[in-house]
Amino acid sequence: MFKNVSKFIMFLMFLFGIPGCTGKSSVDNNLVELSIWTGWTGAEEIGFNKLLTRYSSLHPNIKFHNLAGVNDDTKTLRALIAGVPPDVFALWDSTFLGPFARNHAIRPLDELFQQSGLREQDFIPASLGMARYHGHLYAMPLLVDISALFTNKQAFVEAGLDPNRAPQTIEELSEYIVKLTKRDSSGRITQLGMAPPLDASGFFLISSLFGGRLFDRKTGAVTADDPGILAAANWSKKLTDRLGGIDQMRSFASGFGQAQGPSNPFFVGKVAMMISGEYSPYWIERYAPKLQYGIAAIPPPASHPENREVVAFGGNNFCIPSESRHPKEAWDFLVWLQSAEAQIQFSRTINNIPNIRAALHSSELREGTAYRKRFASLMDLVARAKGSYVPATPVSNLYMNQMGSALDSVLFGDKTPQKAFADVRIRVQKELAHQ
Repeated sequence: MFKNVSKFIMFLMFLFGIPGCTGKSSVDNNLVELSIWTGWTGAEEIGFNKLLTRYSSLHPNIKFHNLAGVNDDTKTLRALIAGVPPDVFALWDSTFLGPFARNHAIRPLDELFQQSGLREQDFIPASLGMARYHGHLYAMPLLVDISALFTNKQAFVEAGLDPNRAPQTIEELSEYIVKLTKRDSSGRITQLGMAPPLDASGFFLISSLFGGRLFDRKTGAVTADDPGILAAANWSKKLTDRLGGIDQMRSFASGFGQAQGPSNPFFVGKVAMMISGEYSPYWIERYAPKLQYGIAAIPPPASHPENREVVAFGGNNFCIPSESRHPKEAWDFLVWLQSAEAQIQFSRTINNIPNIRAALHSSELREGTAYRKRFASLMDLVARAKGSYVPATPVSNLYMNQMGSALDSVLFGDKTPQKAFADVRIRVQKELAHQ
């Protein structure tokens, strides 16, 4: 009887795949389960998961557990503090890199980079610059973002402007903005030439064109009231006032639709020009395929011709926590993300620009549907651009928040540019001194 029961149990174990005491374990002792946190959702999440699947097909011992939608870096911060971080994570806000590196929460990668066979000259310089803290590498990029000027050619024609000629200086840009602005009989704006950059990131871009510096290159001191930054603030104030003031600008902008949707104000003719990123040609083709538009670098002041094609960069940075359980495997994955295969595959998904120079010339990113030619022109701009970006420091987040608040105080007339940005310098320098 026992013999028959034994055979029956063995049959059930075979039928349902239950491991028995066969002397051979079904567990793969070489399997590494790599936890990763990323901010992408929707189609972008699906695209990134395809990258993970491809990597696992090349490295069968790696199994990923991707927690998507982590677009609040304070969640990562809490995991780092608690000592339970993922093995690798993507920063959503680059200003967190400095504090993480300063507090040794993430691993320095310089030595690994040198041993990997990667070459710095193969990267877009800004992509690695954004990943450094005090000259040391603490992150690895996956694609970059830039900003450019998009112009509605029909609006140019209606305003008597050459539709094939973008403004060449920021002063000329101001005149174009005013000339392209339309109002109804009551004086209310019906078409805005361009919405002036009113947030900290947009203001950083404009101040870069004026030669503004956030820090002194030699001493590292905070220079929030640098002459270039003050010039950018004065330009912003003068232009906003010419258009009717900050209240009227924000009132008109409150009716804008979603940027990546059919009601984007540029798509529907509410604005004649916009500053936007490399992903916009895709959205224009999807939601406004008949729109005739041009793309150009945002022009510098006439007094700073050397800043022609200065481009403000952003991007996606991956870090390895100091307490990562599998730092070697995490690093190997980050190295693979620099391959042409990975860069091109993910660029096609999210329409960001490769950070590896060789991938910029890929026919897969340049040919095919119509918007690819526009995307190619932005890759060409990246290849020759002078990169500008907010450096990683322990106070970068505070600094950008304070710059945005200072700009508000200037635009509302509460402070002069000199006073507003001197206050920022004092506040941020005091915080930096405590680090």
